[in-house]
Amino acid sequence: MAKGPVAEGLGRAEALSEAGEYAAALDELESSVLADPGNAAVHTARGWALENLGAERLEEAGAAYETALELDPSAMWAKEGLSNVLRRMGKRREADRLSLEVIEEGRKRYEREEDLWELVGWCELRLGRYDDAVTTLGEALRRDGRWIAVRFDLALALLCAGDRARSFLEYSRGVHQAVNGGVERLGGCLRVALDDLEESLAERPALAGTREAIAARDLLRSTLDVADRA
Repeated sequence: MAKGPVAEGLGRAEALSEAGEYAAALDELESSVLADPGNAAVHTARGWALENLGAERLEEAGAAYETALELDPSAMWAKEGLSNVLRRMGKRREADRLSLEVIEEGRKRYEREEDLWELVGWCELRLGRYDDAVTTLGEALRRDGRWIAVRFDLALALLCAGDRARSFLEYSRGVHQAVNGGVERLGGCLRVALDDLEESLAERPALAGTREAIAARDLLRSTLDVADRA
């Protein structure tokens, strides 16, 4: 089962996205859109690539997620992606509404779609429901401890919840798992984890100065530097 915004079966675009090569993944996905314009998963993957290419591509990312939802209103990864984009564009009320929808619908579909544990936990985190996020993401890892992206999400939720020592432990475990997963996987998941951490610390200046937050950021940056040079 695929876990993440880029579904299995998208060929080279899937591997490039996982490696954090979003510009190259976008090139692949443009061809996929032309070949299969009615595939919501392709538009969701395109939104993810655009979202990770910087603030100047956020409007395009939002449009891609909206297209995916028009094609498949049940596409939770597209709805969560659109929520993230709107939040970064300063449209918090609409972003929160979409996050609540993901939480409510995602909980009903856990047994059929295990990856929704990650989405629900992330949306709880973005809404400031830190204890709920820790519980949800912890359960996701209990189900599959190899889920690196969820471990980094859990680490961030713990940091925001005030359990800073355990947060750094989970960041360390996530880095260890990513390193053992190979360089291609390492670059993508670490870059997302670092971006998420930086964004959260920018929103919470008091947290940014804590020893554990500084240590987690330094750990992610240094490991990513090594991966980029490999």
